[in-house]
Formats: sequence, structure tokens, C-alpha cells
Amino acid sequence: MEEQQITPVQDLDNFFNITFDNATRSLLRQAAVWAKISTLCAFVGYGISLIVAVVGRPTYPLGTEGAGITTMVTSARIFSTLITVAIGVFINYFLYRFAVSAIKGIDSLDTVSTNEGFNNLRKYFKILGICLIIGLCFVALALVLVLVNLGARSRY
Repeated sequence: MEEQQITPVQDLDNFFNITFDNATRSLLRQAAVWAKISTLCAFVGYGISLIVAVVGRPTYPLGTEGAGITTMVTSARIFSTLITVAIGVFINYFLYRFAVSAIKGIDSLDTVSTNEGFNNLRKYFKILGICLIIGLCFVALALVLVLVNLGARSRY
């Protein structure tokens, strides 16, 4: 008599073999469409902010006395805008890739594309979380510096 080998099914394996019903596919597709709209609006906003930083008027009136300061302020504004746009485009690229891959996977019932989309969404939230932690550290550092400055002023 032949022995049958029964392999136990791992709970983890069942987790990654999720099937979506029609309602879930519809909701997931709608979320991906809104993610795509959100990223396209962000990219347009980054383009507009670059145009305003480069072409926009200087904040201080140009004159003989303030020309050097105005040039420095304009250069700093353009540089900070470039850094902000670069970080924003890098972060939103992963959200856009999620939207494109998820829509493609849902429409063609392709699990590989859907998984690729969710992997991009994971990367998006991971990078966004790291940026949030770094930003909160800068805010905490600024708060400590303000409190130290206030403490030093109160002694005199």
C-alpha cells in the first residue's frame, strides 16, 4: 500500500494566496486610481513650484544696497525648492508605481503585477515613515534649542 505524504499547509502560505472577489477588486482599483490622481497632482505641483522658484519675483526690491542679499535669497530659494522637489518626486514615484501596477494587475487578474504594486506601496510608506521620523527629530532639536536659548536669556 502506498503511503501518502501530507504536507501541512502553513498559515503564512495561505496569507499570500489571497483571492479578491469582485467588490474587493473594485475597491482596490478605485484606491489605485485615486493614488494615481494624487501622484499626478503632486507632480504638477512640483513642476509649478520649480517654475515659481526660478521665474518668480525676488522677495526683496532690487537696489544697489540689497542686490547681493537678494541674489543669495533667490539662490537659496531655488536650491531648497530643488531639494524639496527631488525628495517629493522620489517618494511619490513609488505611489505612482503602486497605482499603475495595481490597476494593471486587477484588470488582467495578474497576481504578479498586483504583488509588485503592493511592494511599491510598502516602499512608499516605509520611505514616508523614515522622512517623518527625520522631520520630527529636527522639530525636537529645534524645540530644545529654543528652550535652551530662552533659558540662557532669562539668566541675564
